[in-house]
Amino acid sequence: MANNDNFEKEKIQSDDPIIQKCLDIIRNKNVIVKDLSGEEFYRVYIGDEYQFSFHKYDEFDEYQIGIDFKDWFFYKKRPDLEELYRLCVAKYNEQALKKEEKTGRKPLTRGQRTGILFMSWGLFIIAIGIIDYVDFKKTQRVNKQVEAFEKTLPAEYLEYKQAVEHYRDSLMHTKGR
Repeated sequence: MANNDNFEKEKIQSDDPIIQKCLDIIRNKNVIVKDLSGEEFYRVYIGDEYQFSFHKYDEFDEYQIGIDFKDWFFYKKRPDLEELYRLCVAKYNEQALKKEEKTGRKPLTRGQRTGILFMSWGLFIIAIGIIDYVDFKKTQRVNKQVEAFEKTLPAEYLEYKQAVEHYRDSLMHTKGR
């Protein structure tokens, strides 16, 4: 237990200036950590100003730090990089917990947001299909009524063609189905 207390009390420092800069930034109380991709690719901000990005590739023991459109890769486990990763995860989880407590609900994952988008798109397509089907059925019904009306007309159909067109238009503009 004493070793664990010492680990928490002493701040890990780095001999690499890039890693040390990131550690100093992440230890700031006003830092905001975002995971925009949902894949633990952390972007660190102070206010609205972007500071750096950090990602850990577990399967290769590889770390990626991005500052000012430049990426640095580190290829072995180092205590300073593990500390940076731990701090990013801790800040991100802490902010997500505060957001959850504030709103009373958990933030949606990337997969959930994608699912909602596809379901909304599907419902939109279904609604268009239903509207098209109702219009098609109305046109079929009107055509049947027009054919029945044409059968009641005398043989001089061409003389009464205008009456048929007028009847067709009046049926199309009625509100009934």
